[in-house]
Amino acid sequence: MEDFIPKYKKISDDIQNLAKVLGGQGKPLPSERKLSEMFKVSRTTTKRALESLERQGIVTYIEGKGYIIPDRDVKINSSMHISGFYEDIVSRKKKISSKVLKKSVLEADKELSEQLQIKENDYVFHLLRLRSVDGMVYSLTESFIPLNRCPQIGTYDLTDKSLWKTLNEFGIYPEIISQKISARMANYTEIQYLNITNPAVVMVVNNLAYFDDKPIELSYVYTDVFSTNLEYRFNR
Repeated sequence: MEDFIPKYKKISDDIQNLAKVLGGQGKPLPSERKLSEMFKVSRTTTKRALESLERQGIVTYIEGKGYIIPDRDVKINSSMHISGFYEDIVSRKKKISSKVLKKSVLEADKELSEQLQIKENDYVFHLLRLRSVDGMVYSLTESFIPLNRCPQIGTYDLTDKSLWKTLNEFGIYPEIISQKISARMANYTEIQYLNITNPAVVMVVNNLAYFDDKPIELSYVYTDVFSTNLEYRFNR
C-alpha cells in the first residue's frame, strides 16, 4: 500500500515545478484562484501549498503582488571602495528598505573598544536593522559607531535611510578598510527575522570603516548563507 501523501504536498510539488518552468527570479506566480483552477483543487489546498513553499523559501509573498519567485542572486559587492551596501544596491536599480529593530547607546567592552580604538566604557551608538531588497527580506545589519565621533547620530530616524549618507551630512565620509567573511549556525533572532529554514546557517560579513584615520563604523551583515552570492570588485 502506498504511503498517503497530503493533497497540498502534491500541489506544492506541482507549483514548484511550475516555478522552474516560469524561470526568471522575481517573476510572479499565477494567483491562488488561477492555480486552483489549473490543478483542479480548492483555494484552501492551494493556499496551504503556497504557505508551505514560502516556509521553505521557494516562493515569497509580497503585499500587492502576491507570490513571486524570490531573487536568489542578490549580491553583496565587496566594499574595497567607499560605497556602502545601500549605495551599491541602489546603483543596480533595486529598491532597498530598512526597518529599525533596535537603536541604543551602550558602553564599549574590551573587544569593541579595541576594534573602534576607543577606551573601555566609552559610549557607542548601536543600530540593528532588518533590510529588504525589492520587498524581500535580505539581511540583518548591525552597526557600532563611537558616539564621540558623531554625537548627533542617535537623534536621526534611520528607517529607509542610508547610514553613510546620514554621516555625510556631518562631513563624515567612511571608507571600508577591512572585511572579514565567515559562516556559522544562525541564532534564534536571525532565524526569526531572516525566515531561515534548516539547515539554519548565516553568512557574516564584518566590515570596519575608517574616516580621518580613525574607525568610524564597525558593522556586521547577517544573511542566509544559501541565498547569498558574493561578488568582488577590485579597483584598477
